[in-house]
Amino acid sequence: MGDRRLLRANRQNVHLSGGVGIGGVLEPLQAAPTIIEDNCFIGARSEIVEGAIVEEGSVISMGVFIGQSTKIFDRTTGEIYQGRVPAGSVVVSGSLPSKDGSHSLYCAVIVKRVDAQTRAKTSVNELLRGI
Repeated sequence: MGDRRLLRANRQNVHLSGGVGIGGVLEPLQAAPTIIEDNCFIGARSEIVEGAIVEEGSVISMGVFIGQSTKIFDRTTGEIYQGRVPAGSVVVSGSLPSKDGSHSLYCAVIVKRVDAQTRAKTSVNELLRGI
């Protein structure tokens, strides 16, 4: 965890899987905290850094890397976000082609909005919280 991370005690039902990295920033110019809002699920070996925000109810799949400069492509709308995962998003790793089509670069992809099927897959956490 970096110096400027934000994991508040008042956040509820946030699941951080094994090996997740939540990082702050070192540069004063980017002194925003990294924020994970309520009811989020962050998959194993994912990294949320550089003051990125994962909004409420989002699910980040295993191995997704999100920082301020990471392009986050919504495949339903075609919109591209940076530094912020919209509320209720299901995000996986992906790539976007360069303008000339000669290569692709890493991005995160919003594949859908959280639905009952998604919640069922992450609901084991609810069962464990009740023990």
